[in-house]
Amino acid sequence: MKMKHVFLGTAISFCFMAPLFTNQNTAFISNVYAKDVAQNFPMYKYNLQRTGRVPFTGPSSAVAKWSVCSGGEIWASPVVGSDGMVYVGSTDDNLLSINSQGKVLWAFRADSKIFASPAIGMDGVVYFGSAKGKLYAVKPDGKVKWHFQATGEIHSSPVVRDDGIVYFGCLDGSLYALNETGRLLWNYKTGGEIMSSSPAIGFDNSIYIGSRDGYLYALKEDGSLKWRVKTEGKLDASPVVGDGTIYIAGTNGKLYAVDLDGKLKWAANLGGRTFSSPAIDVDETIYIGTHAGSLYAIKKDGTIKWNYETKKPVTASPTIDANGVIYIGSWDGNLYAVNKDGTKKWSLAFGNPLLSTPAIDSTNTLYIGCADWKIYAIGQ
Repeated sequence: MKMKHVFLGTAISFCFMAPLFTNQNTAFISNVYAKDVAQNFPMYKYNLQRTGRVPFTGPSSAVAKWSVCSGGEIWASPVVGSDGMVYVGSTDDNLLSINSQGKVLWAFRADSKIFASPAIGMDGVVYFGSAKGKLYAVKPDGKVKWHFQATGEIHSSPVVRDDGIVYFGCLDGSLYALNETGRLLWNYKTGGEIMSSSPAIGFDNSIYIGSRDGYLYALKEDGSLKWRVKTEGKLDASPVVGDGTIYIAGTNGKLYAVDLDGKLKWAANLGGRTFSSPAIDVDETIYIGTHAGSLYAIKKDGTIKWNYETKKPVTASPTIDANGVIYIGSWDGNLYAVNKDGTKKWSLAFGNPLLSTPAIDSTNTLYIGCADWKIYAIGQ
C-alpha cells in the first residue's frame, strides 16, 4: 500500500491512496463491546434524543493528530465505539473502520454511495444505509450480518435502541423499524420523501421524524401515528428531543418548537434557508447553522441569543462538549470551536468544505469528515 505524507499544522497526515481493504480481506478487531461499557459516540448527534451534546470535553486547541484518505468525498459523520474504533462512510461506497491511531483495519464495500452516518449497537454491530436503499448491519470484524432492501435511497442516519431495534427514514417516504435480525417490524408512510431527516427517540420511546411534506411526525412504538404537526417548509433536518419540547428546522429558514402533545409552541426565523439540524445544551439553548453562513444560539423561548458568522454556508450540525463549547464545520473549509458566549475559541482551516458533523470521544479527540476525501482526528 502506497503511503503519502502531507502536513497540516504540526501533524502528519497519512493518506492511503491505494485501493482500500474490502470486506473479503478484513482485519479482525480484538475487542467486542460489552453492554456495561458506555459508548463514546455511537450514533449521529450522539444519543437517541439527537441532542448533539457529549459528556466529554473537546480538543483545547486546533491540532490535527492524523488523517486518513478514503476513495471519495466524506459527507457522512463519523461515530466512535466504546473501544475507540472510528467508523465513517464515504461516497466511494466504503464504510471504513479506523483505530484511534489512524490505522484502517478494514473497509466494507456497500452497493453504492454512503451519505448517511452509521450507528453502533450495544453489541458493536454497525448499521448504515446506502444510496441504493440497503440498510446494512456489519459486525465488528467487517463481515456483513444482514442487509435489508428498502424501496428508496437512504440518506437518513439510523438510530438503534438498546434492545437492537433499528429505525431509519427513506426517500420512499417511509420510516422503517427493523429488529436485531433485520426483520421488518413495521413501516410508516409519510406524505412526502424523507431525505436526510434522521429519527429521534423520546424518553417514552416515541419516534420523531421530519418529512418533505412539511410535517413533523410522532409515532408510537407499534408504528401507529401519535400526532403530526404541519410546518411551513420541507423538513430535511433531524428533530432533537429536549425537556418537554421537540425542535426541528425547516428548509424555509425557521426553527420550530413543538410540545410533546404536538402543539406548536413557537417558530423562530433564522433569516435564510436552513439544512442544519439543531443541537441543545443543558440549559436548553439551541444551536443551529444556516445556509447564509451563521451559527445561531437561540433561547428556549425562541429569541435569538447570538449568531456567529462564517464565510460560507453551514449545513452540518453542531456538537456541544461538556464545557458548552460548540464545534461546527462550514463550507468555507474551517472547523470552528465557539464558546457559549458566541466568541471564537479557535478555528482550523482544511481548505475544502466540511459537510460532516463532528464526533467527540472520551479521549477529547474530535473526528470529522471532509470533502477532500479525508477523515481527520483533531486533538492533543
